[in-house]
Amino acid sequence: MAGKKAEKTQNLFEVQGHFITRFKQVLPPGVGLAEEMADILDISIDSAYRRIRGETELTLEEIYKISKKYTISIDEVFSNRSDTVTFAYTKLTDSVANFEAYIQRLIGHLKNIAKFPNSRIYYVAEETPLFYSFFTPKFAEFKLFYWQRSVLNVEAYQQAKFNYGIVPQQLVKLAHDSFKEYSTVASVEIWTDETVLTALRQIKFYYDSGILSKEIALDLLEEARAMIELVRKNAETGRKNISDKTENFLLYCSEVVLGTNCIYIVAGDARYSYITFNTLNSLTTNNPEFCEETEHWVRNLEKKSTLISGVSEKQRYQFFNSMFKNVDAFVEKVKNS
Repeated sequence: MAGKKAEKTQNLFEVQGHFITRFKQVLPPGVGLAEEMADILDISIDSAYRRIRGETELTLEEIYKISKKYTISIDEVFSNRSDTVTFAYTKLTDSVANFEAYIQRLIGHLKNIAKFPNSRIYYVAEETPLFYSFFTPKFAEFKLFYWQRSVLNVEAYQQAKFNYGIVPQQLVKLAHDSFKEYSTVASVEIWTDETVLTALRQIKFYYDSGILSKEIALDLLEEARAMIELVRKNAETGRKNISDKTENFLLYCSEVVLGTNCIYIVAGDARYSYITFNTLNSLTTNNPEFCEETEHWVRNLEKKSTLISGVSEKQRYQFFNSMFKNVDAFVEKVKNS
C-alpha cells in the first residue's frame, strides 16, 4: 500500500511539474513565475515557491485559476491522448455584456502577445480580419450592430435601423482599441481576392433591407475603401505603422479557397490557435499537438500563396486594384438603386 501511495504521489508531482513548465512558457518576459503565481492565487511568495518546487500540491481550483488567465491546455498537461483538445471561448449569444467581455478578452490577449519579443500573428482571412472591421469608429459601430442584430440576435436591435450612435460608444471605443492593439504586433496575413466581399455584401444587404439609408450605406462603402487603402499602404511599406522601425507586416494572396478564418500565434515559447466559429467567435487553445498541426497548415498555405507586400509591386497593384473595383461596383449599385 505504501508503495502504491508513493507512486501515486510521484505521478501527481510529475504532472504538477509539467503544468509549472507550461506556465513558465506562457509568461511574458520580465514576469516572475513565483510572483505571478502568488498574485493569481492570492498566496505568499514563499507558498508559491513551495508549489513550484513540488513541496505543496496545487489544488484543482488553483490550476483552474492559472489556466483560465493564461489559456493553458489542461488536456495536454493531464492526458496523453492526442485526439482530445480543450478550447476556451467567451459566450456571446444574446448579450451585449458578453460581447464587451469578448472584445476585452481580445485586447488582453493582444497586450500579452505584444510583451514577447519577436511575437507574430498569422491570420488566414477568408473574410476581412476581425481587427480591420474596427479600424475606424464608424466602421466598428456598423460591424458591431450587424453582428448583434443578425448573428447574435440581441433583442435590443431586432427592430432597429442603423444610425451612428445606436451602439454604446464605450463598446465602439473598445472595439477600435482592439484594432490599435493589433497594429502593435507583427503579423503575416493571407487574403484572397474575395476577402473583403463579405463586408461589402453586408452593407448592401442592409441597404436593400431598409436598415441603412443610402447616405450611410455610401459612407460605409467609403470607410471600406479607406480600410483597403490602409492595408495597401501597410503592404507597400511592410509596416503596420509609419513609426515602426522594422518591417513587421507580410501580406500574401492565396488562390486556394481558404474555407475558414484562422489565427495562429507565436509568442516566445508559447503557441496559440484561434479557430473561428459562429461567424465571429473563436475557440482558443495552446495544445502543442494541435498548434503544431495548425502551424503546418498555415506554413503550407503560405508557401502556396503569392507575397504581395514589400517589393512585389506588380502583384500588389493587381490585387488591390481588384478590391477597389469591387467597392466601386457596390457604390454604383447603391447609387443607382
